Amino acid sequence: MTVLSATAVAPLSIPRAKGVNIGVMIRDLNTGKDLASQNPDRMLTPASILKCVTAAASLTAGKENDTFLTEVFFQGEQVDSTFYGDIIIAGSGDPTLESSRLAGCAGVIDSICAVVVRSGINRICGNIVCDASGFSDQGPLPKWEVEDLKWAYGAGLYAVNYKENTRGADRAILNPGEAFKSALTARLESDSIRVLSPIPDSKTDDCAEILMIQHYSPPTKIILREMMEKSHNLYAEAMLRQLAAGYSRADALEAEQSAISAMGLNTGNCIIFDGSGLTRNSKVTPRFMADLLQAMSQSDRAALYTSLFPAAGMEGTVKRFLKDTPLEGKLLLKSGSMNGVQCFAGYKIDDSGTPTHAVVLMVNDFKCKRAIVTKALSDYLLKAFPDA
Repeated sequence: MTVLSATAVAPLSIPRAKGVNIGVMIRDLNTGKDLASQNPDRMLTPASILKCVTAAASLTAGKENDTFLTEVFFQGEQVDSTFYGDIIIAGSGDPTLESSRLAGCAGVIDSICAVVVRSGINRICGNIVCDASGFSDQGPLPKWEVEDLKWAYGAGLYAVNYKENTRGADRAILNPGEAFKSALTARLESDSIRVLSPIPDSKTDDCAEILMIQHYSPPTKIILREMMEKSHNLYAEAMLRQLAAGYSRADALEAEQSAISAMGLNTGNCIIFDGSGLTRNSKVTPRFMADLLQAMSQSDRAALYTSLFPAAGMEGTVKRFLKDTPLEGKLLLKSGSMNGVQCFAGYKIDDSGTPTHAVVLMVNDFKCKRAIVTKALSDYLLKAFPDA
């Protein structure tokens, strides 16, 4: 491969994009030398490349094999074939609950029904309760745009989630706990198990909770891969909250800052409010992103971290970017986009799959068509790596 010099590539420019804000860093990971640098210390909106930070913090904190636990309790008493009491679903923020996206996530409702059937119950006089006592700050973040909240990508994270809190092709479920309860009720009744109102003064609250089901999510590293490849915002928020499981969103953000500091990075070069990058209030510098990518490439989690990134021209949200070019499959990139924002961050790899360069491209405040921006970024990378 040709060794790039700092002047090997002309500064990135976007045609017909007056007033655009651009940040670029391309760093040789073997030498640590910055081969391209354009506004490296400018604070810019990262959009979904912020998920690179979320993933790095998760792995640095040693969370890759952690899981989310959802427990189902029965509280009450069974008399003959009638259960007097409540079914309690205690959630911990599992974003994959009843999702068909990953193996083993769907079927929780079926498991609850199977327990009821095996118990010989055909009538339940009580409530189905979603217990969020161990999960504060539910729902969308206050800093997210109001117009985003109705769409699937703007669905908030709750203690008990249901089918990724999405209905139809692209709409958010505003109360996934209620959706879970409705689906469970319908499933029970399809098995001829009637769900009735509690009997007044039944005093089932005095009964002990009996654990009936424990459901574990896939391990974090599986969720992180899906988060990075498909740019899944709900998964990203869950990954952030897992950094301080059982505590508040503010605690999770503080834990993320601690993980960033543990990498030896300057936290003054990032302002982070969420795990997904959906808020425009989050800001990072291109230098911070390059430093993070470099630090992770040199860490004991390097191979796992790089495996989370989709291959340009082949996978996920970058499936069409650089497709049918010499760089197809040669760059591992996370994309980030929102109105007026287009970013990419990741690695150039060699034939063995080892990262050779950290790549950060950030474009903010453009008003031209997005296709013009992505074409300019594609052309820039092809010039930067002519011997791919």
